[in-house]
Amino acid sequence: MKHTNDIRDQAHLSGKEVKKLNFIKDSKNLVFRKYYRSGLRSHIFEVLRAGDVIKETKGEIIDGIRMFPRAKPIKMFRILRNRFKNKEAVFLEIKKYKTLLRFLGPELIALSEEFMTDYTDSGKNQIVLCGLQEYVEGQILDPWRLFGNNYLTNLFQSMPPENTLHGQSPIDKAKKKIASFVKRIRQMIDQTGYIPDLAGIGNLILTPRGDLKLVDINNIVAINMDDHIPLDDKGYPSCDVSIEVLHILEHDILGQQISRKDPLYRFFLSPDRKKRVKTIENKFYADL
Repeated sequence: MKHTNDIRDQAHLSGKEVKKLNFIKDSKNLVFRKYYRSGLRSHIFEVLRAGDVIKETKGEIIDGIRMFPRAKPIKMFRILRNRFKNKEAVFLEIKKYKTLLRFLGPELIALSEEFMTDYTDSGKNQIVLCGLQEYVEGQILDPWRLFGNNYLTNLFQSMPPENTLHGQSPIDKAKKKIASFVKRIRQMIDQTGYIPDLAGIGNLILTPRGDLKLVDINNIVAINMDDHIPLDDKGYPSCDVSIEVLHILEHDILGQQISRKDPLYRFFLSPDRKKRVKTIENKFYADL
């Protein structure tokens, strides 16, 4: 945990919300900046070098021209919104990440250093779970916006070219990574009865090198083969929707033929159940 402690001891904070956190010390080395993709479960901040932020805001002279290079995060700092009653509840939450790591491996998820801390607010102490997570640069793999057969091609054209693939195209590599991802998620479902949240926009990132990373690592839901549609802790039908995303990856992106007798898809993607799930989804977004 030394690296975690180093960052916590060297944080220069940006934003009123973070300045109130008693467990982060202020210094001049790093800047914490609120990330635009913060979700329902976590506050997310970019961990930036202070010098890079200065270059981004004030610019630097390159070949006689003042440039304003974007400061790239060295880590992503997550603060879970959930408040935990005791350490055991935190350990159960961390166990979700360890399950993902065991099945997907470091090549398919954004690695994270998870730690708990004591947060003091208005004289009350609360246990807070945080994570220093690997920053993944790339484009969102959005299963809900697959426009045409050239989706992956268009996605990689929007990213800077990668010249170190040794003759392998990033599209071919991406398809292999997606196929491995689908296979390992299937294994996780078969062996544990759980599936990670694949439904949120921004949960899956494709890098310029063709790597695929799951960056939402704190929501795993149980799969139950019954008529009840399970909801996660935020009231969203993430189990059913995540299974639909898995089908999109397997069928629409990889072009694999899936047997109509496949028990997982036949049960969860039946027309009647999908209609019920969509009704719950619409209500969820309307109530946000």
